[in-house]
Amino acid sequence: MKESVPKMLVVAVGFVFVIMLFAGCEEEEKNSSNTTSDAKRSRLIAIENRQLKQQIEELKKTHAKEIKRQNELLGKCEREKKNLEKLSSKGVEDYMKDILGPIFEENAKLHEEIETLKAQIEKQ
Repeated sequence: MKESVPKMLVVAVGFVFVIMLFAGCEEEEKNSSNTTSDAKRSRLIAIENRQLKQQIEELKKTHAKEIKRQNELLGKCEREKKNLEKLSSKGVEDYMKDILGPIFEENAKLHEEIETLKAQIEKQ
């Protein structure tokens, strides 16, 4: 039995050693798979960041073009507004000359005629 105790002890220690070795390998395997998945995730995030930066730059360019187009349109509208104001004031002046001018002249003639008729009535 003396020999069986050391053999049993050696077998038990060996068994514990194998279990610890096996558990350590699994732990290392988990860590290496986590590291691999972390690296993949990091690469995917980096690719996505680059794509997002490109999209931001494209949107900035599109925005700048749209602002430029809107400013040009605003300038064109302001020029048209000034031209319409000139035409409007000219139209009012022409209306005054063409329509109201003869009416004022006719009114002045009628006043003269009224004064003339009043003077004739007073003489009689």
